[in-house]
Amino acid sequence: MNELGLNCLRWVQEIRTPEGEAFFLRVTEWGEGFWLMAILGVVFWVWGGRVAYRAGLALMVGELFGSVLKNIFKIPRAWVRDETLLPVEGARWGAFGYSFPSGHATGSALLGGGIAVASRRWWLWLPALLWMGLVGISRVYLGVHTPVDVAGGWLLAAVVVGLAVWAVNWMEAEDWRSWAVMGGAVLLALAGIWLIRRQPLPEGASWFDHGRDTYRAGVALLAFVASWHIERTRIRYQPERLGAFRILAVVVGVVVLALMARHLRRLLAFWLGPHGAMYVQAAAGPLWIFVVWPYFLKGLEKPEAR
Repeated sequence: MNELGLNCLRWVQEIRTPEGEAFFLRVTEWGEGFWLMAILGVVFWVWGGRVAYRAGLALMVGELFGSVLKNIFKIPRAWVRDETLLPVEGARWGAFGYSFPSGHATGSALLGGGIAVASRRWWLWLPALLWMGLVGISRVYLGVHTPVDVAGGWLLAAVVVGLAVWAVNWMEAEDWRSWAVMGGAVLLALAGIWLIRRQPLPEGASWFDHGRDTYRAGVALLAFVASWHIERTRIRYQPERLGAFRILAVVVGVVVLALMARHLRRLLAFWLGPHGAMYVQAAAGPLWIFVVWPYFLKGLEKPEAR
């Protein structure tokens, strides 16, 4: 299986073109953190929590599982296993750590699949599958993942999406179950961090660098659970009451997410250090989407709808 994946990358490397590289460099961005959070935010600000919380739980839990699996399997990148394999340089900056499963393929499948399953709209499967497929293909075309890495990410996403949607459906049947689901998510975050701490540390690596994806995913999951609880119990955001202001909600919300993705970590690093800034940035996305921005949007509700 390992050699088959490397042979596929050798073949792709021979047929790559500058135009194809430019196209798939743009496509692969759709599986990165900013786009995932922006899409999740748009779903919540426009349609509310029914779909967003199911897809969001799948995304946060699945990214945690994916990062843990990477550190358990410890499969090196293709160019480490075969020095003749050269990834496209523009894609290499985001291809750090181990190779299996693909984080981009996993993230896009978690969110796209989560939205499609939770919405229960058959026609949403077409854009969701197109998104997942293109992101997965882009990782192979750019030479940063093998087809096995991508397929592993898709399989993980399918399992996690099914479990997350079932968990939220089960939770909504009775109020007390919310504590079970949210408490379970917290335990998963803590267990993932503990498991990485139990892994042997590679020579010359620090604990922070070795498990940074897992730590970041764990913090994001904890922030998501806290935001979910605050919004459900305190804010109770209802986008249908905003009317046309939902357009403003999307525009401002996405712009702020873009500014945070570009500048927040760099600005905070001066006071918190690089690791502290990374964790704050991981928590800032869910808090902005589900707590801070909805809190201000409540003031735009139509008076007669209050």
